[in-house]
Amino acid sequence: MSDAPPSRDVLARFDPKVKVYLWLQVAAILAATGVGLLALPFWLVLGPMWANLYFPTIEARLGDRSLVYRHGVWFRQEMSIPLDKIQDVSLHTGPILNAFGLSTLKVDTAGGGQAGSSAVLVGVVDSERFRGEVIRRRDQIAAGAKGGGNDELAVLKEIRDSLQRLEGLLSSRS
Repeated sequence: MSDAPPSRDVLARFDPKVKVYLWLQVAAILAATGVGLLALPFWLVLGPMWANLYFPTIEARLGDRSLVYRHGVWFRQEMSIPLDKIQDVSLHTGPILNAFGLSTLKVDTAGGGQAGSSAVLVGVVDSERFRGEVIRRRDQIAAGAKGGGNDELAVLKEIRDSLQRLEGLLSSRS
């Protein structure tokens, strides 16, 4: 047995209906484009296989200091978003998402115009609770940074005392 403290990570669960939603989303995009119409029959056959491969790769892990989001079949993507950089965690729904009983969480970070500065998590089970936990942990870090911890205060006092000793040594030599 390990003496390490228990992990406080929160692992988001994703609704299996995400597979059908993503498959239909791509099919709709293909159907809306002229070139996509040629690929649509292949997607209708191969899309469900891709969705079954993709779904198990989706992972969102909320730690004490960051949110790590991983996904992808052929091209894996991993984003590690520091909680102190999160500006907004928004919850989105709409007619199609509602039809599947799904919602989307969008995590925006500072510098929202840059590529990779947000994560879109589709189909998180109990998304309101997960969103609340992300916000709570972000605010907890922000409050700690503003208030300054006891460790930081101790370091500052140690630096002050060292400077006073140095001043005393310098003044005694002159």
